[in-house]
Amino acid sequence: MKNNGKNQSGDDSCSVSEAASLLGVSIPTLKRMVADGQIEGFRTPGGHLRILSESIQELREGRKAQASPIREPSSVLRDRRERLEELVLESQELRARREVEKLRREEDDEAERRESEAQARERGAAEREATLELERERLEREQEEERRRRESKRRLSDFHHRWLEKAAEVLAARELNWLSAVQHKEVLDTLDIEIKSRQLQDEPRMRQVLIHTIAAVIEPWLVSREARKERERLLENAVRSLPFGATDRDKAHAAAAVREALSTLRSDAADFEVQAGIQAAIDPIRASVEWRRMTERLTSWAVGQLPWGSTDQDEARLHRKCEQILSELPENVSEIEAREALHQAVREARECVEDRKELNRRQEQKARLVQHGVTEVSYYLLKLNRAGEISNEEYRDSEFTASLKEAVKEELESELSGDEEINEVKELVREIIDDELS
Repeated sequence: MKNNGKNQSGDDSCSVSEAASLLGVSIPTLKRMVADGQIEGFRTPGGHLRILSESIQELREGRKAQASPIREPSSVLRDRRERLEELVLESQELRARREVEKLRREEDDEAERRESEAQARERGAAEREATLELERERLEREQEEERRRRESKRRLSDFHHRWLEKAAEVLAARELNWLSAVQHKEVLDTLDIEIKSRQLQDEPRMRQVLIHTIAAVIEPWLVSREARKERERLLENAVRSLPFGATDRDKAHAAAAVREALSTLRSDAADFEVQAGIQAAIDPIRASVEWRRMTERLTSWAVGQLPWGSTDQDEARLHRKCEQILSELPENVSEIEAREALHQAVREARECVEDRKELNRRQEQKARLVQHGVTEVSYYLLKLNRAGEISNEEYRDSEFTASLKEAVKEELESELSGDEEINEVKELVREIIDDELS
């Protein structure tokens, strides 16, 4: 749709209601058609919508080509629609006029405001010009005062800096080399505050100020340091008092216990209170060390009672048994009583070793007797051959001899206990052979 109708004549266009009537549509439908570009229109300088006659004619001719025509709305309905559109247009024109009037009033108010501001700026410029000279004079006075103030500040800064360097020299003295880095910094910070609170007229007594300030700051540290040294000495003596055989672990536990006991004491506790606290802390550890030493002595004694031929397993078994027995005894048991408690275990261990040695001896003896019996087979066969009990062929038959030896070996292994004499074994071998040959 075109924006205005300066180049359009009244004969070439018609109003919205006329165009709607010609096309047989409602006014809102016609306006939608204009907005959608289906029909061409424009607005007059007064803001009224006009429809080009040529566009109406083209649309009508195009509709005629369609298959089914659209029935025109009734004239009453068109009149109501046109009236409604006219009312809407009048309402829009009225709002537009009100908006224009509002804008005109705002422009007038803005012009008055700008004129008022311009007058205020002129008055301000005159006032600023009037006070500028006074400001310059004030600035000159302030600059002079600032120069004197900076000079005084520089001299005071030099004073502070000089005495801070002297304070650092005093702290670097050998007598104060025990201070930690944190303590050293705290002293310097305190001296810095004290020195910066002084003025140039304090110059003659600044050395005394430094000495007194340092003494006041480090006094509680000195007291704490001496107390700590004393308690470390007590701690060292307590650890040294542990019985011989105390391990590093025992010493570490003792040191921790003593430190814990000392930490619970008051700073002004008497010497006997300190000693009592240390003794109470270290007694359990001393008792534990003494008990462990007694346990080691008794287990070593018990293992030493085992007879010759005992194995590492025997010793380890007895060692565990002794430790178990000792762990079940009361804490105040004496070493003699503890040894008496181990006698039964030692006796059982010795018997076990002796029984095993006897069993081994019998097995070894049995093996020797069996071997001797197998050797006796050859001698007895020779004797039988000479006596004519067996033929030369049977005597020389190695398989026959081997079978007899195997039979003798099996019989001896099942019959012998290991306590028999050689002659008894020989008789038994001959009986076995005679049974095999019969």
